Amino acid sequence: MKKRSKQKAASPHKSHQQDFASLSAQAIIRRARAFPFYECWISDNWQKDDLGLVEILVSRQQPDGDICFGTYLVDKYLLGVKNTFGNAGFSRVRFQNEVVNKIFRKLKPQKCPVELAHQMVYASLEYAAQFGFQPEKDFAVTQYILAPRGELEEPYQLTFGKDGKPFFVAGPYDNASRILRQLEKTAGPGNFHYFMPIDAL
Repeated sequence: MKKRSKQKAASPHKSHQQDFASLSAQAIIRRARAFPFYECWISDNWQKDDLGLVEILVSRQQPDGDICFGTYLVDKYLLGVKNTFGNAGFSRVRFQNEVVNKIFRKLKPQKCPVELAHQMVYASLEYAAQFGFQPEKDFAVTQYILAPRGELEEPYQLTFGKDGKPFFVAGPYDNASRILRQLEKTAGPGNFHYFMPIDAL
């Protein structure tokens, strides 16, 4: 008579944990469109006429309970997604302490509908593309935290540029001369504004 095995089948939760433990953060993010949204945050200056930079954080809950996320620094005045970063496998506590609290260290955050976060990102990309500017290269990965364009409603009245024209505000890591040359070609002389420190020229 054979003895019955006492080994128990792994629970689905443990199985998911094992599956995700073997994946890189990038691999998890590329699967993220199958996960439910967790939280969306936006800097509270998104409607204000300041330097035109809006910070956005979109997160989803992985099947193992952890959080994956993407951050998007949006330049409403010209460049669209100027910087972006993604990661995965964060507990909820770690996500709050190491992501939400740090990303919005200099800006006041507010929770926002997923539709607002998506529309801000995608509409900024569309505006930037008019002048020949592409999103930061890591968007090739972090785009998978977002739903595809057109899947969500876009009910917000968002404006880009400043006073009806593209406006380049030079940051410390911008190639200012290249950006200005691009604007000369695509917007045309006199059809854009810019502001930069003397040492950026």
